Amino acid sequence: MLTLKGKVIITCALTGGIHGKEANPRLPEQPDEIIEQGIAAWKAGAAILHVHARNPDGSNSMSTEIFDYLHRTLCAETDAVVQLTTGGSPVLPVKARLNTIGLRPEMCSLNMGILNFFIRGERVFFSNHREDIDEFAATMKRLGVKPELEVYSLVMLEEVERLLTTGLLEPPYMINLVMHTPTQGGMRGTPENLVEAVRRLPHDAYCNVSSMGRTQLPISTMAMAMGCQVRVGMEDNVYFRYGELVEENSQLVARTVRIA
Repeated sequence: MLTLKGKVIITCALTGGIHGKEANPRLPEQPDEIIEQGIAAWKAGAAILHVHARNPDGSNSMSTEIFDYLHRTLCAETDAVVQLTTGGSPVLPVKARLNTIGLRPEMCSLNMGILNFFIRGERVFFSNHREDIDEFAATMKRLGVKPELEVYSLVMLEEVERLLTTGLLEPPYMINLVMHTPTQGGMRGTPENLVEAVRRLPHDAYCNVSSMGRTQLPISTMAMAMGCQVRVGMEDNVYFRYGELVEENSQLVARTVRIA
């Protein structure tokens, strides 16, 4: 694993594609809300902004028009790396999730396997078959977009190893360990899982760590101590502490800066 000497890159995942304002009324869903909180998160210390989009009714969107507005505005108002999702949401079709790559952001996420998500009491299949992964990777390479490989389990690290043999990726690789998601097939956010996942990373990869819910604070703190980069934000956790909702994403970024 590659490390940054004495520095930590903080990613802020602003919105996500799972929960909505029913989980936290301050979750930014509409473009101007996302932009406002993105700028504040950047000012608080986030170097990367991970961006999802929503429709006016709060449902998930891969609208090129919405993403273009978000991308252009955040790039104009900050010097953060604006990382657009290709995950979107488990309920969106794979082809629609390619839309963001065409905007040629600096980075896009690239999910590395299939999962069952449990969303609002329903089981939803998240399709990321091997041919889908290769198509996303090839499109990113052709358009000059750096992929961040989203790894939800130790099994997905095997898929990373396969992808590295295809010539579709260029080092240094960016890998995000996504822990404690509401899924069948994802790894829990435990110290043991974090240590083992980091141990199995390619030597020429930077490791980012994001862990959901109550595990965000302890796992991100441990990850920084191990030399990893970290992701925080309201996509992953809507509470600042037990019983207290986050007011905005910058709170979580500022706390991470203090710990770092």
